[in-house]
Amino acid sequence: MSEPSDAPRPGTDPALAAAPGTGPGTGTGVAGPGGDRRSTSRGRAGAVTLRCRGAGVEPPFAAVTSASVVTVTAAGLLLLADLPRGLDIPGGHVQRGERTAEQTARREVWEEVRARLGPLTLVEVIESDYFGGDDLTYMVIYVGRVVRLAPWEGGYESAGRVELPAAAFLDRYRGGDPALMRHLVTRALALAGPGANG
Repeated sequence: MSEPSDAPRPGTDPALAAAPGTGPGTGTGVAGPGGDRRSTSRGRAGAVTLRCRGAGVEPPFAAVTSASVVTVTAAGLLLLADLPRGLDIPGGHVQRGERTAEQTARREVWEEVRARLGPLTLVEVIESDYFGGDDLTYMVIYVGRVVRLAPWEGGYESAGRVELPAAAFLDRYRGGDPALMRHLVTRALALAGPGANG
């Protein structure tokens, strides 16, 4: 599959509903102690245009609304959050007081799948016109390997965590933009290197 171009992609903003990772929203819409830095709870009428800008783009953190992680286990499986809308990569909205997209990504992975990660590698930056064409925002997607899984205890932002091969997840994924999720997972596994199950 070729990488998505810079062409606009009309669809649902993953940071709001169902593609990638909350998505790139928060798992159950439960905000952390700081609350969402930029609320999308009112919704928006009409389509939202998404553009994949690539990993070479570094948006200003003030314009980043969410961060998600394609989380890879030592066995090369994806570690996924079991959310009301189905299985998804962990991720969510930037909270007030957070200083980097990586901080947001690590917090969301902890809240949704109870995992600690090694170094994160940027996979994709997705531009969104949710707030209008003169107020573009960005979703940042990383890949990271699990270095520690904490015991699962209920009551967090997801009903549980599931480990699946990438192909099985992509076959089951029912989020807002399956083609975008396929791009993110494929690119993430290529960046994760040997041992990642594609």
